[in-house]
Amino acid sequence: MTTIQPIQAYSTKQTTSQLPSKELGKEQFLKVLVAQLQHQDMTQPMNDGEMITQMAQLSVLEQLSNLNSSISSFVLAANEKDLSQYSGMLEKQVTWVDPLTNQSETGVISGISLKNNQVYFKIDDQEILSSAIISVELNQE
Repeated sequence: MTTIQPIQAYSTKQTTSQLPSKELGKEQFLKVLVAQLQHQDMTQPMNDGEMITQMAQLSVLEQLSNLNSSISSFVLAANEKDLSQYSGMLEKQVTWVDPLTNQSETGVISGISLKNNQVYFKIDDQEILSSAIISVELNQE
């Protein structure tokens, strides 16, 4: 008589050409569950409690996967540079340190741009990196 081992005893090693994963995804979980059901001993079918436990595990796995996707999307959106958040800086007088001369300069922001995922302020004919700004004041003109 052959016994079916609990799902925790199965290896998650993949036989395809993909890189092996240390995580058991919902597709692999379902495949293992179906294999258990197909190969179970008909004289000793799977205990109802075991079946309910495994179905609950599948539900939890799916919910965690959905939560992970939602959090990843949120973090990605939060990290994106949105130029509208810098629009309040337009027409403000700012002071920055010029990295070439190491001298403080002052000017009024007339535009905003995004280059290489970095925010730059247009001041006169220069583009100043936002991190170089050391003070902000209302434009007195």
